[in-house]
Amino acid sequence: MDPEPHAHKLRNGFFAHAGVAEEEKQGSIRRTRLGLLVLNFVPSWFSVNMGTGIISLLLYTLPHTFTGLQDIAMGFYVLNLLLFVIFVGLSIARYTMHPWLVYRMLRNPTISMFLGTIPMALCTIINGTVLIAGPRFGSWVATLVFTLWWIDVALTVASSFAIPLLMFHIHELALETMTAVWLLPIVPCVVASASGGVVATILTPSWAIGVILVSYMLWGVGMGLALILLTLYFHRLAVHNLPTAEVIVSAFLPLGPLGQGAYAIMQLAKVGKEVFPATDFAGERIAASDVFVVSVVIALMMWGLGLWWLVHGISCVTIRFLSHGMHFNMGFWGFIFPLGVFTAATMALAEDIPSVILSWLAVVFVIALVCMWFGVVYGTAVNAWNGKLFVAPCLNTGPSKPQRLNLIHSAPCQSTISAIV
Repeated sequence: MDPEPHAHKLRNGFFAHAGVAEEEKQGSIRRTRLGLLVLNFVPSWFSVNMGTGIISLLLYTLPHTFTGLQDIAMGFYVLNLLLFVIFVGLSIARYTMHPWLVYRMLRNPTISMFLGTIPMALCTIINGTVLIAGPRFGSWVATLVFTLWWIDVALTVASSFAIPLLMFHIHELALETMTAVWLLPIVPCVVASASGGVVATILTPSWAIGVILVSYMLWGVGMGLALILLTLYFHRLAVHNLPTAEVIVSAFLPLGPLGQGAYAIMQLAKVGKEVFPATDFAGERIAASDVFVVSVVIALMMWGLGLWWLVHGISCVTIRFLSHGMHFNMGFWGFIFPLGVFTAATMALAEDIPSVILSWLAVVFVIALVCMWFGVVYGTAVNAWNGKLFVAPCLNTGPSKPQRLNLIHSAPCQSTISAIV
């Protein structure tokens, strides 16, 4: 007998059944509201951590501050930490109670992409621990974040290598339905590299040098693949028009690798000025300063390209909103983190060039981000309560590639309408 349950949906503010599991037919298991929440909890919820975490970091490092701002940033950091623990617990419960969902989730061409949000969410906590918690709790924080960063690297490597392989071999994809969500498995490499630059600031040179070198390698993987995908995405937009209103928010996602990549290369070069001479890296003690100058120039070029994608994203969302309207989904968190890391790059450039104009532009971005965060949190709370956000597409069956079932043996699974959930 196949124990695999049927799909479940949530509606009218309560959890209700869309199908009846085999166990329920026998009356052996009675599903609860919490049980259905666990069943329908998908990785895209970690985008909440990404958005909340980047807000905490921006508020803490804002160049123009006021009394109490760092305490507010600390509050966002604690909230992000609590949410991450809850989400990890729900995820563990989901795949422990329903191990067959691992196969269905991996086969789903939409949900599997969001596995990349997990290491990116962890990076916001690592960076927050270094910048916000570190000064308050002493030197043991260095050992903690050093360990967490290597765990994050392992998750990042798994995402950036495994998910593209599934895209190549398992998922049913087409250029005309491509969205910038394809970037999600790749961007963790860039985010981890930026986080490595932050972590290295509180490590001894002997520890920091390894973190910096691995971060540069991750930056190369992430930015190289991201630029390839952005080229493909530009072609898709030119040939097949804008994405649908359900996924148009993904037009902001290109800001992620460009903004975080610009910040990462500056941060790594900045910490490298201290670490490379201390370790006699490549036998050149004076080259680190030259690398820093070149890195700032490269970052400025990446920031300019990101600005183009920002204008493009705003234009695309405006066009779709005026023509079709927009209904809230978890993809709305895609407004926060991409613009957040672009703002972090703006702040870093403002400090390193230096530029007063960029520093005040960063303030404008932060104010807009905080306003958007509250708006998206409200939409998330309302739609989570009425159950609209707790419908896992990987519980639905659909067409697959029969000739490619040797890698993963499970029931067919395909995304519902190409909304970001």
